[in-house]
Amino acid sequence: MHRNITFRLAPGSAAKAEKVSQTAGAGRWVWNRVLAETKEQYRLHCDTPRFCEDTLLGMCFERPAKPSLTFFSLGKRFKELRAETPWLQSLPCAPVRYALKRQADAWKRTFTDPKAGFPKFKARRGDDSFTIPQNVTIRIDSITGVRRLWIPKIGWCVLRRSGGNPYDAHVPKQAVVKRVLGRWYCTVCYEVPDELVAPHDNGRTLGLDRNVGQVATSGGEILHTPEVAKLQGRENRYQRMMDRRRKGSKRRALARHRRASVSRKLAMIRANWQHHASRDLVSTAGTVVVEKLDIEAMTKSAKGTARRPGSRVRAKARLNRGILDTGWGGLRDKLAYKVADLIEVDPAYTSQTCSHCGHVAKDNRRSQASFECRACGRYGNADINAALNILARGTGASGRRGAWALAPPMNRQRDIPAVAADAAT
Repeated sequence: MHRNITFRLAPGSAAKAEKVSQTAGAGRWVWNRVLAETKEQYRLHCDTPRFCEDTLLGMCFERPAKPSLTFFSLGKRFKELRAETPWLQSLPCAPVRYALKRQADAWKRTFTDPKAGFPKFKARRGDDSFTIPQNVTIRIDSITGVRRLWIPKIGWCVLRRSGGNPYDAHVPKQAVVKRVLGRWYCTVCYEVPDELVAPHDNGRTLGLDRNVGQVATSGGEILHTPEVAKLQGRENRYQRMMDRRRKGSKRRALARHRRASVSRKLAMIRANWQHHASRDLVSTAGTVVVEKLDIEAMTKSAKGTARRPGSRVRAKARLNRGILDTGWGGLRDKLAYKVADLIEVDPAYTSQTCSHCGHVAKDNRRSQASFECRACGRYGNADINAALNILARGTGASGRRGAWALAPPMNRQRDIPAVAADAAT
């Protein structure tokens, strides 16, 4: 298996920092240059008829061939480009060339994934990166414990991390160096034996219901997301500040930098919560059952078109922000590699079904937080009830009565439908 560890990278001198920046910028330049040429060749191939006849000269011309989009072909073009460009020769070859490996993968997705479009050009936004694809060398000082990464034609750069590294004894396979808000970070991919990081199955199964701002389990536990209202307000304030300022000005760039800093902090808080929540769930059960949700469709805007405008657009926009802030997809992805088995089930009617008797009705859910069955009178937390139903669909087991946290079951004659009342008598 492979595990990634992220470090802060310190070049150590101004000359090395400039060289690292040039290497990252060269990867972007090569990407844009080769992409422009490849798109033009592909356009000529598609727009030219199979045989083009020149009536004045009486000659026939065959249309240009379709360009090869493999990494091997793009790599040959890089070899020619490097020979034509002297400043590229002073930079490491493999990290700059690897940008075309990612471009080849992007071209492959263009023709295999219906949702993927054509590769796009990279803008100069201060977030360039490059990859050391192989032969990653990390040296650890035996006295100080300082880690250093060897970057070809640049030298040794210091790697720092406050949390330590549990995979120091294993082989680093690849390293990605990226600039984020003016700071350099390095993500190292280690090859770790399967038995060291393989998920442990304790034989228990847990149902999980993802909601806006919280996650409920079939065991009666509710995990709330961190409170970040102040940071979100600051992010919105910087966004409004950026919108008011003229494009291309230094004041707009300053507002954009501040907004990006807050956005990164929010993303780190969200990812940290997802890691802790997923770890707590994995320590409880070896198998987790979740709903199979189409998050992209659920968070689609409701504004519609000019001819057919949508309804309740603001409310839908707030719901979309709440879903994305909770990070349903990120939590699911982290559970996928931490848990022994992840089961996805159909989410239809899980929030309207009574986990005690199986009665399905829209009126069972009295509010967003409370659930009361109109057939058997069972009431409690609506999200925990949904988690019990998700568990039942994933395992075929019945709901667990002990998970109801608010009160024991209560039957009320006025709430029982006629059919159920006749059956009871």
